[in-house]
Amino acid sequence: RRFKKNNEKFFLATGLIRPHYPNVAPKSYFELYPFQKIRLPFVQRDDWIDMPKQAISYSNSYRFGIDKYPENQKRMWSGYLATVTYMDEQVGRILNCLKELELEKETAIIFTSDHGYLLGEHHFWQKGNLREEVTRVPLIVKAPLMESGRTKAIVELVDLFPTACELAGLATPASVQGRSLLPVLLDSKKKIKQSALSFVPKGTGLRTGQWSYMKYKDGTEELYDMNKDPKQFRNLAVQPKFENQLLKQRKILAKRMANLR
Repeated sequence: RRFKKNNEKFFLATGLIRPHYPNVAPKSYFELYPFQKIRLPFVQRDDWIDMPKQAISYSNSYRFGIDKYPENQKRMWSGYLATVTYMDEQVGRILNCLKELELEKETAIIFTSDHGYLLGEHHFWQKGNLREEVTRVPLIVKAPLMESGRTKAIVELVDLFPTACELAGLATPASVQGRSLLPVLLDSKKKIKQSALSFVPKGTGLRTGQWSYMKYKDGTEELYDMNKDPKQFRNLAVQPKFENQLLKQRKILAKRMANLR
């Protein structure tokens, strides 16, 4: 209770290793998700036919032979869900502690992840690429006096530091590239930016409200209409009728990259 008693400010950064391979958690959590009942994600036939070579994940079912063992794929899902649930309960312990210390109403909490995870979508596994399952991460922000709500605003992980600074009443260093999410927290319909960037060694991804665009270092590209094709099965970058949209995405990416320098 000393924080409350002394009116002392504090910052706590907690890195939870789960979910992460290997999927380790108490047995009881695995029992919540029997692998026999799990349905594997749909992958359309010839899914890779319109993907550039650079887009094919090194961690794929064919390279490591897991395509021959669908039961093992289901076990991977079971393990992932088990460790997510286990991690969720550890977050709950932290929140309960804040409540016991009577600090929950005056403490800002940000929950997120450094990346998403592929579990057989497109026959890909883990991370290391620019697919939506990897670049889209959970984000929950709880702040004093803020009403609950949901937003479709596009934000980036670099926005979290200036957000924390503003919520704590601290000045944000001039070198910070992100923008505070406070306007979105106050009004879920607000937008602070039109696109989000993601990076892997092979290339760069650009996500706008409707489009997902990937540009690889060898010059190859991918383009997906996320309203009509949220699972990213049709690469429109190889279709001539989408050339104008492709040019538009190239310009947006070039402008964003120029502003990073």
